[in-house]
Amino acid sequence: MKVLVIYDSECRSQVETLRKEIADKFKGTTVLRMNSRDRNNKKIRIKHAWHRDAVKMIKLADMIVYAVSTHSAKNKNVNWEIKKALAYDKFIVCLRVDAGKKLDKTDESLSELLSEQLFEIDKTTKEKHCLAEIVEDKAALYSIIDGFDKDTYIPLFNNNVGVGVDILLEQYKLFSESAEALVTRRQNVNSFYISANTALITIGATVFALNDNDNLLLKLIIVIVLSIPGIFLNLSWRGILKSYFINNKGKLKILSMIEKRLAASLYDAEWKAMKNRYSKERYISFTDREKRLPIIFIGIYGLFILTAIVLIVFIRLK
Repeated sequence: MKVLVIYDSECRSQVETLRKEIADKFKGTTVLRMNSRDRNNKKIRIKHAWHRDAVKMIKLADMIVYAVSTHSAKNKNVNWEIKKALAYDKFIVCLRVDAGKKLDKTDESLSELLSEQLFEIDKTTKEKHCLAEIVEDKAALYSIIDGFDKDTYIPLFNNNVGVGVDILLEQYKLFSESAEALVTRRQNVNSFYISANTALITIGATVFALNDNDNLLLKLIIVIVLSIPGIFLNLSWRGILKSYFINNKGKLKILSMIEKRLAASLYDAEWKAMKNRYSKERYISFTDREKRLPIIFIGIYGLFILTAIVLIVFIRLK
């Protein structure tokens, strides 16, 4: 599990303590940090480079902890980060960290400090509700982190519906079939992209193999023209494989949660068996193997382009 703390610089000391406590208390949890940038570095700093770092960390995070203070609530950069976290549908927990002072009656409550972007109006009841969890102390935050890590915050089971094991087993079978269907679709996608790459390479090789030395320059240009879309084709393929991986991982997680209410946890047991290396062969996931194919094709197209450019330059200088 990965946790990112969003905060204002005035709360740095409290946040550092919070980060250390989270890391110590939850051993399997990673507390993310944005890259620190040295202002004295001779390299030219990219304007708003922290935006890129913030987006990267927000995407990686499973949970966002928003350290709220009277100052951070008015900080435009903090509000920008919260906006991005909402855009990526991240689970957000708001914690009050006003320098550890005791609040008196004149202080604003935590909910009053939060910006309007963290609230929405229910279309049915017309009532305003918060899009984040609000906690007043670390103990409540740690309880949420513990529950989140144990899948408490994944709304799988409907508490108001009594479901027997038979019905749950049927739903498990249906969902398991959808996971298998996803694997089949992924294999079909792989077949399509492999065929498309084979076609592009075959066309390029055929054009270049034609016995017409007078049009060598034209042949080289055609090779470049075919290779450029080939690179973009494989970038698209790699992105689709990543989407399938995330989707499949989510399905297996849900199946694992259902299994905890059945007689045996087959998926969890299988994964632990592979992780424990009962086989002498090191386990490499299908996704890791698949992601190598687009990279190989991109390398081939890049080599074609580089070779063609070198030959064109040589012809021009000749």
